[in-house]
Amino acid sequence: MQRVLRNGQLLIGNILRVLLVGLLLASGGLAEALPGWASSDGQSTQVVDHGAWQRFLDTFLHTDAAGQTYLDYARVTPSHRAQLGAYLTELQAIDPLTLNRAEQQAYWLNLYNAATVEVVLGDYPVKSIRAIGGAFGGLVPTGPWSAERVRVNNQMLSLDDIEHGIFRPKFNDYRAHFAFNCGAKGCPNLAAQAFTGLTLEAELNAAARAFINHPRGVRLQDGSLTLSKIFDWYRADFVAEERDLPILLAAFAEPMLRAQLADYNGRISYEYDWSLNEAAPSL
Repeated sequence: MQRVLRNGQLLIGNILRVLLVGLLLASGGLAEALPGWASSDGQSTQVVDHGAWQRFLDTFLHTDAAGQTYLDYARVTPSHRAQLGAYLTELQAIDPLTLNRAEQQAYWLNLYNAATVEVVLGDYPVKSIRAIGGAFGGLVPTGPWSAERVRVNNQMLSLDDIEHGIFRPKFNDYRAHFAFNCGAKGCPNLAAQAFTGLTLEAELNAAARAFINHPRGVRLQDGSLTLSKIFDWYRADFVAEERDLPILLAAFAEPMLRAQLADYNGRISYEYDWSLNEAAPSL
């Protein structure tokens, strides 16, 4: 009888954990502006130096034949990690409100992506970024996004704060979803080039094209359309109705895929790979 009770308790516990994870993931679609981050300086000519981040990417980021990027976490030395930490410290010393809007966007994107890499390195080796942190002392693997990670303008911010509390409500650009990298294989690429205010428009468009034209972003096979779960979690950022997604995606698709999307009016399914975006030994 005791064994039955224990098994029942374990089953109930597992069900509750699954439900909780689902609720936590579902809440990712919300974007509520944090107070104090709305302003920018339209006259500012200040340019943030992201050279250290670019050097890190040049050293450890690899691109496979299909155009997907992977990071060689295993090869990052203590010295390189210290350099990454110094870059993050430099960014946190900047007041982003003194930047123009394009420089601000580049600042937040690079800060988020570099901080995410630092988070993974802190727990590496790990099979999925969702295994880092979590609710109830790590019992429920929900990932590191809600923990405060950086201090900007004397305010502690989490990765969620950066993406959902600052960037999404302030800039209202769905292409940002193709630029933020969460450390998972299902996520859009960790960009090989550090974002800059000067080239931001081209970089966001390139990020959108890279993801939409890769099977993990958009896949039409045997008459069925499968999209990244990103388009489900954040649907309101992209379109008002699900049926409008194919038309939006067609704007960034290569000619053959564009033609298929333009004519598609069937059911849409979604998937996502949470395994770590880690470079294979052969890369």
